[in-house]
Amino acid sequence: MLIAPTASGSIKVYIDMVREAKIEDAQAIQNLIFFYSEDGKMLFRSLAEIEERISDFLVYEKQNEIIGICSLKFGWDKLVEIRSLGVDPRFHRQGIATQMIQGSVERALLRDDCDTAFVLTYAVPLFTKFGFEIVDKMQLPQKVWNDCQACLHKDNCDETAMSLSLLPLKKMPSTTPTDLKDSEEFLYS
Repeated sequence: MLIAPTASGSIKVYIDMVREAKIEDAQAIQNLIFFYSEDGKMLFRSLAEIEERISDFLVYEKQNEIIGICSLKFGWDKLVEIRSLGVDPRFHRQGIATQMIQGSVERALLRDDCDTAFVLTYAVPLFTKFGFEIVDKMQLPQKVWNDCQACLHKDNCDETAMSLSLLPLKKMPSTTPTDLKDSEEFLYS
């Protein structure tokens, strides 16, 4: 949290947080996606696509600036994909991606239509902290690969597939997003 005076003499309070994206965040989301998609680290998404799917995104806001993004894609046989995870390079190694993943897992746990989260990633150690395990890409349903047609690496994918069963977390007594903060040893073991 930052408390700062404004030009008019009033006080402005800035709270750093992960939150659901709003339509006015779409351009900032696209800017981060564009940064990472230039070298093939993330799939490009048009502004129209982001606006259409804005409810799928989480953002990390710091002092009224979007510095972290993440998206969830539901709908494949109780699978949810964590995707488009990116942090402004000025804020790397500050735990923002960790908070984005935590928020994504918490959000997935609130849904009845998914019991496994997966990711295609270059950040294997980061996801391993949450209990994600490396899986064979061929274990994922074929429809997962539709987005890959737009990828620079589609013919030679160098990302690692990882998955996390959400069922043990859902079976925890009265698991809610706030309870997950108390069960970090479970998520991170």
